[in-house]
Amino acid sequence: MTSEMVDPGTAVTQGGASRRIALQQLMLPAVLLVLVVVGTIDDHEVFFTKDNLLLVLTQASIVGVIALGMTFVIATGGIDLSVGSVLAAAAIAGGQFADTGSWAFIAGTIGFAVFLGAFNGVAIAYGRIVPFIATLAMLTGARGLALWMSEKTPISVNALEAVRWLGREQFLGIQVPVWIFAIASVSAWILLNRTVYGRRVIAVGGNREAARIAGIRPERIVFSVYVLTGLCAGISAVMLSGRLGSASPVAGGLLELDAIAAVVIGGTSLAGGRATIVGTCLGVLTFALIFNLLNQFGLSADLQQITKALIVLGAALVQRGDLRR
Repeated sequence: MTSEMVDPGTAVTQGGASRRIALQQLMLPAVLLVLVVVGTIDDHEVFFTKDNLLLVLTQASIVGVIALGMTFVIATGGIDLSVGSVLAAAAIAGGQFADTGSWAFIAGTIGFAVFLGAFNGVAIAYGRIVPFIATLAMLTGARGLALWMSEKTPISVNALEAVRWLGREQFLGIQVPVWIFAIASVSAWILLNRTVYGRRVIAVGGNREAARIAGIRPERIVFSVYVLTGLCAGISAVMLSGRLGSASPVAGGLLELDAIAAVVIGGTSLAGGRATIVGTCLGVLTFALIFNLLNQFGLSADLQQITKALIVLGAALVQRGDLRR
């Protein structure tokens, strides 16, 4: 985890904040361990079982893939509030080709999600629209598209064997969505930490003008991260549709908040310039375990949302030094 990229300039000027973020990342494995211990003590016959842990991982996979893309967006100092709506619109767009077969559905879903992500990217990188406003508009627009294209009716994909396999079947005893999340996580880590592109993402987030002087074109990088988030939303749309057996126009509600929360508690800087894929994965698993445990305790959905808000506020307090710059 300590090998994750840190922008040198940011590390010098925000040394205290960097230490707090490092402590935050080191605490996450300890928090995960505590959650497992508490859950096991409360109900060892259910919580610490293969079936329950696989359920937690499967539930985490859909938001996890989106959180990976969100990590790159936030690393540039941006935000994407539209991924949940993009997921729904992409699934419905793919559903228009459901009669043609599984691969037509998959291609249509991912292709439309990438298109919407690219639309965000153009608006933000070249239209100079603030990311919050641009993606807020897409949140509303994409949800409207999903409702309009579907006529407010879910589209069944139960007959699509490959989609069902991607959403709910097992491979080597582990659900396929978990494999997809694992492969996506490794790929994202390599992209961020072992490629020129990853270094440029961090540089643009750390100091856009300095990056420009160094020969990087920030507009291209900013555009690309929103395309990447669209791709991740498309992949998650396929997995969720396969799991539910239908493409729903109301799917993905508040999914963007879950993704952002996982990235924030994982240690990626909301101000940009520092990102950690390992931290994002731990953040996703932390939230998944917390809500599995809260369900086990019988807490209502309202209290679960309050708990999530408190966790995010705590993580933001850790980053308050970064947010002032």
